[in-house]
Amino acid sequence: MTDGTDPIAAVASEAPDLWDERAIDPPGGHVLQGAAWAAHRASLGWTPHFLTFASGRVALILEHRRAPLPGFTAYAPRGPIHAGDAPDAVAARAAALAAWVRERGGTIIAVDPELDASADYETALARAGFVPTEEIQPSRHRLVLTFEPGDDDESTFGRVAKGTRQRIRGAERAGIRVVEDREGRHLGAFAALADATAARKRFTLSAEQGFGRWWRAVIASGRARFWVALHDERLLGGLIAYRQGGHLATAFSADDAASRRDLPGTMHVLRWEAIRAALAAGHPSIDLGGVDVRGARDRPSKGAATYGMFEHKASFGAVWVESAQAHEIVIRPVVYRLSLAAGRARRILRRVAAR
Repeated sequence: MTDGTDPIAAVASEAPDLWDERAIDPPGGHVLQGAAWAAHRASLGWTPHFLTFASGRVALILEHRRAPLPGFTAYAPRGPIHAGDAPDAVAARAAALAAWVRERGGTIIAVDPELDASADYETALARAGFVPTEEIQPSRHRLVLTFEPGDDDESTFGRVAKGTRQRIRGAERAGIRVVEDREGRHLGAFAALADATAARKRFTLSAEQGFGRWWRAVIASGRARFWVALHDERLLGGLIAYRQGGHLATAFSADDAASRRDLPGTMHVLRWEAIRAALAAGHPSIDLGGVDVRGARDRPSKGAATYGMFEHKASFGAVWVESAQAHEIVIRPVVYRLSLAAGRARRILRRVAAR
């Protein structure tokens, strides 16, 4: 909007027509702003709201209430998307979301659009009352491989680091084959690998988040692709990539750490297959995902716990992209502090009960 604002024009409890085309497909669009994610989170007790701004842009808000406390928590997962607009326009939409939550008696709202780091965005959000907060998603920053005009498998492979090319070819010679699992037959086994990977990398894939059901739903919706690496029908690893923002974006990947010594190169061939799929689809780039974790959000340096993963993804030609931090605004501080205290008490009780 020309006056620097973008107020809410319409709110719906169900996804309006062409919602995913407006929330997922544009630049910066994300599957977590889509109808399938809204339905998944609704199954876990959240209430989705589909908001349309005066500009025609859209945002999914998830609401969660914890009785008997008043108010509610609101979250725009990976939103509001930028859709190619300037950072201050994205901040204006975040401010409009905060105003809407405030009017409805909300306690706090968090936003974390997939947006390149921007001083203008930070300044505009601070002016609206937002403050930086820890990431809600596992990673903030991304490693992105951008294709050159006319690229094909051969030219792209030629720019991959020599050691990575050797691992890919070695894995293929060893009989590791990568196939796309459109039916999700291997999702159960992949979940076990993902849990072990999450434990090693210090983030959580909790059962209550229902990731197994989510993976099945998003693959069925056509908004994700799932590749598995097999050796004599044994699952060595898998990779799930979202189809969003005009490209493919790695969302989850994991391998069997115990097999790395005898059958190295599993993640190399998986990632290469995803890159080939992005090329075949005509995408301009592929997002290979992040490597930063809680407490270590900067580009990892040699010796850091995540440096090996950084080197692995960078070896394909991917470039580190600094992304904007997650932000929140506390609207009802007293209720928010009570909610935090109640959450700590619940976690303590669960730990006691588990002993």
